[in-house]
Amino acid sequence: MKEYNVREFTKSELNKYLAKLGVNAEISLGLLAEYGFKLEVEDPFFDDAYEICVKDRKGYIAGANERSILFGVYRLLTEWGITFVRPGKDGTVFPKVCYTKDINISEKAYKRHRVMCIEGAISIENALDMIDWLPKMGFNSYYIQFSVPHIFFDRWYSHIGNPYKEPEPYDEDKSVEYHERMVQEIKKRGLILHAIGHGWTCVPFGVSDKGWYKHESFPQEYVDICALVKGKRQVWQNTPLKTQVCYSNPYVRKTIVKAVLDYIRSHPESDIVHFWGGDWMNNTCECPGCIKDRLSDHYMRIANDITDVLAKENLKTKLGLLLFYNANHPPVVEEIRNPENTVLLFAPIWRDFYTPFPSEYTVKEISEYKINAFYSRECLPVEKNLAFLYAWKQKYDGDCLDFDYHLMWDHILDAGGEGIAKLLSQDLKNLSPLGMNGFVSCQLQRNAFPSSLGMTVMAKTLWNSDADFDKIRYDLYAASFGADSAELMCDYFSALSDAFDVGTIQNQRQVDREVFRQKIENARSLMESFGNEIEKHRDLADACQRKSWEYLEYHRNAYILMANQILALLSKNKPLAEKYREEAVNYIMKNEDDVQGVVDTMFFARILNERVTVVKEAEFVGN
Repeated sequence: MKEYNVREFTKSELNKYLAKLGVNAEISLGLLAEYGFKLEVEDPFFDDAYEICVKDRKGYIAGANERSILFGVYRLLTEWGITFVRPGKDGTVFPKVCYTKDINISEKAYKRHRVMCIEGAISIENALDMIDWLPKMGFNSYYIQFSVPHIFFDRWYSHIGNPYKEPEPYDEDKSVEYHERMVQEIKKRGLILHAIGHGWTCVPFGVSDKGWYKHESFPQEYVDICALVKGKRQVWQNTPLKTQVCYSNPYVRKTIVKAVLDYIRSHPESDIVHFWGGDWMNNTCECPGCIKDRLSDHYMRIANDITDVLAKENLKTKLGLLLFYNANHPPVVEEIRNPENTVLLFAPIWRDFYTPFPSEYTVKEISEYKINAFYSRECLPVEKNLAFLYAWKQKYDGDCLDFDYHLMWDHILDAGGEGIAKLLSQDLKNLSPLGMNGFVSCQLQRNAFPSSLGMTVMAKTLWNSDADFDKIRYDLYAASFGADSAELMCDYFSALSDAFDVGTIQNQRQVDREVFRQKIENARSLMESFGNEIEKHRDLADACQRKSWEYLEYHRNAYILMANQILALLSKNKPLAEKYREEAVNYIMKNEDDVQGVVDTMFFARILNERVTVVKEAEFVGN
């Protein structure tokens, strides 16, 4: 494995930003142990802590590991006035005058695992910008799904769904190159690398894991080991990543175990390798061998085979295990033998995003296990989702993480971004009482439209559980839009989020529709009138703030059209609603080059199509 000199990179970052600030300082960098400090952490590789002691621009930054020293450097820079508003070249605000105040800080991170997970449609620049931004905000890990993250790049370079952009030449070889560049940038910063996840039900058997693509044909020998469902073995929906296999088949089990171990041995740069099953529900194998036990028993047998070897060979790589679909029910036969070699990921994919995690398990009984009778795609209440985690935790005492989706889908419906961000803040503060030691954000990478509030709240709260939501948003708006506009933006975004309630827009909860209609109308009027305010800030001297106001103009126009779509649905006028939906999508697609770094236009279009429902389909009958 290539060695990376993280400290040299850290020194270069410190010098680069001090030069931008016009500051001369004498600051030494090192590990806590090198300075003789005892800011103890449980695991020096995974746990982050730093001490900063600077007086009269002289002093030191010491970290629990090389990565933590880098975190300390960025913390010093923020204390001296820099704000890392969002990823990208226009995402940093510098103070007009730098006040180099004395700093004396000693801190440990609230949560061990603070993980960003690749998703959406992205360019290589988007990926590298995100990796660059993560340590500035205190994230310590990046998760690259698949052996090569082809689908995420292919979506962007093929410009799926955008009639205003021609597809660019792109192939898997380019994705391999981009993957290598991402790994280099991750390791250069000392970040923890998570890898794979999807694909172990196909790659070991010679079938590609490039993404959720449908295939026209498959080798018969692969079909023969796919799950038997309703009397037939088949590749589920012609999509290998969705397909479960016959886990009780000794050949299948041995082949998967060998493939995972081969990958771990040949990719020592991967610190946590995720081992997941097929990415779909109700397609678990029903053959006589598989129905004897729960899916999770078969899953844990394979995981135990893998972690037995990890322990025997003293390999540092951990195995990531996922509570997902039928595997939500914990094993009853198989024991989890090597919890120290694993992390357990709780993935409540069908939860709602208007009910926060409680501070304790209020529901502890789970539903009866029935093969291929997993709940539908309708939301399962948060408390019932958590009951599955509680059941697993009666058998598992290793690291447990929330693998969640706050910034994947529903945040697009939250026009102000504050509803999702506030719920996220509450969820993260309740990780500890629920026994979770970290968070993986499976999210769109282009995610600062209208602001980066969700990601910023995530970063600051995972570092410090006492982080105050209102202070975070005020400080972010002051940096993004100018200190004189901070209160105004708090009022503006708060009003938008109050109106664009994600549960109501998706018809997940019943409210007074006339009250909801009035809120949407008021929000639309507010956005229409806010154009005058935006116009006042077009010529700001600060490039980052100027760009924030430019993005806000595009955001305002797009969400006025979404408001019109919602109001038409409330009036049960589907043709008019479709007209406004098309206008909103066309508007954002047509202007993609101007907003590319902050909004995932492919998913914006998808969410407006799939999740803006408001009223039940039956209510349209006869209209």
